[in-house]
Amino acid sequence: MFNRRSTLVVLALLLAPFVLAGCSSNESGPVEAIDTAPPAAPVVTGIRAQGTSAVLHWAKNIETDVAGYNIYFFTPDPGSDQSYTKHNTGLITINSYTMSNLTVGTTYYFKITAVDWTGNESAASQPASVYMAAAEYDNHESRAGKFREVEE
Repeated sequence: MFNRRSTLVVLALLLAPFVLAGCSSNESGPVEAIDTAPPAAPVVTGIRAQGTSAVLHWAKNIETDVAGYNIYFFTPDPGSDQSYTKHNTGLITINSYTMSNLTVGTTYYFKITAVDWTGNESAASQPASVYMAAAEYDNHESRAGKFREVEE
């Protein structure tokens, strides 16, 4: 009924819309993958009380696309992530932070997250806590007392 030539023409006409659909002039070049992977959770390396301030330190993330860090805090129970409140308004771009005007006699818990340039936020660090002691028992001073030489 159909010869080979007419079969090829019919096949070409049927496939033409599919072939031409991939040849749009609106394409801007190669398709880039969207970054959906968050950075690793930061690791807290130290926390201490200094007067009525808490000073936090953490290891800098090794990922090259980390834009900064968020600081979350809670008092008195670190049991639930929903209980933590974000403290900073913009990303922290260094790996230390001082939170001031804390209440003496209170324990504060902190978690830190890393955020990449795409906006992906990491899981939170392990919680770190600090007790805001009265000035004479500041956490960074010895509780053994101050010594002075006595003349005999």
